[in-house]
Amino acid sequence: MTVVLLDASRPDLVPAGAVALLAETVAVTEEVHPSLLWQLPSYELVGLVEDDGTKTLVSSDRDHPAVVERLKWGEPVIEGSNLPGGKLLRAVELMDRLRRMGPWERLQTHDSLRKYLLEEVYELLDSIDHGTSEELCSELGDLLLQVLFHARIAADSAVGAFDIDDVAQSFIDKVSNRTPGVLGGEHADLHRQINEWEAAKAAERERGSVLDGIVTTQPALALVQKVFERLAGAGFPVAAVSPSLYRVDIPFRKHAVGSVEDDLRRRAIALMNQVRTAEGAAAEDGVVPRDDNTWRKYLGMTYVEESAEPDADADSGADVEEAGIEDTAEDPADEDYEELVVDEDPIARNKKGKTHKVKDLKVPKVPGMVVVEKWSAEGEAERE
Repeated sequence: MTVVLLDASRPDLVPAGAVALLAETVAVTEEVHPSLLWQLPSYELVGLVEDDGTKTLVSSDRDHPAVVERLKWGEPVIEGSNLPGGKLLRAVELMDRLRRMGPWERLQTHDSLRKYLLEEVYELLDSIDHGTSEELCSELGDLLLQVLFHARIAADSAVGAFDIDDVAQSFIDKVSNRTPGVLGGEHADLHRQINEWEAAKAAERERGSVLDGIVTTQPALALVQKVFERLAGAGFPVAAVSPSLYRVDIPFRKHAVGSVEDDLRRRAIALMNQVRTAEGAAAEDGVVPRDDNTWRKYLGMTYVEESAEPDADADSGADVEEAGIEDTAEDPADEDYEELVVDEDPIARNKKGKTHKVKDLKVPKVPGMVVVEKWSAEGEAERE
């Protein structure tokens, strides 16, 4: 007779060549899923009834003794090809069993697994740098465990529940929406794909702030880099960024006074708060700052009035007031300012940036992170 081998991850998926063989009474091994047994006209369970080899044998276990014996006899085998991802279904089933039966797994929460998730990510990165292909595969499996575990925990939630299928659908939706040109066969251009991805990502989030979506719990250096990338892409003025964010000094001491990591993160978050304050002020005027001059206006820095007409004497610096900005070069208040040194943090010194006075404009109080006209990237480069 014939042996029909099923895919264990898809127990009710029968190979096309075996359909006609299942119309009669067949022999089945005990691991065959009930969802298939219920659809068979008639079957005999191997073990309860001796397999005499006269019936088609249906199994999902190639190593089952009955299957091994039949193969020794030289019986033909019908089996479908395994699709990539089939074992993921087995992994999902295993995670479900552990969550229901494991005393440790039943107690875990999203929060309790945080440290394990972080450890697995770092171990994966280490295996990419120094490990073998086997170690990389193993670490990816550990990371997959975290994905499956968190999804299974979420399925038990009384509020906002989701499961692994929702996670997979989220992946499908994101990738499909962000790479329509590539997946649709319209193009294979790298730069176009990147632009489409970024545009779709921004549209999905409908950002109210240029900084929305930035995770502040990531390592401080990565946080600063991400903030800089966003601000640079939005035309944010370099002069409004404290030089203390451009470098990290780690003291060589036996006992550290504070955490360099926490201090850098604090400075980055302070800049983020300042950006959002400026965005909020701009929103009141129905403006979205996306260029240097607009940012300057709502940060309280010197800027050019958009309605101002070019002055014929502008090159000579005459009659500055006609451009809407008063010249404060001889303002006595300037005497209160000290030259800003890169190593000094304006937040720690509690110094506020000074702005030129602008006619008929009320500028909100500017946080201490703003550094105006006293420092520039070009000037710093010259000093170095």
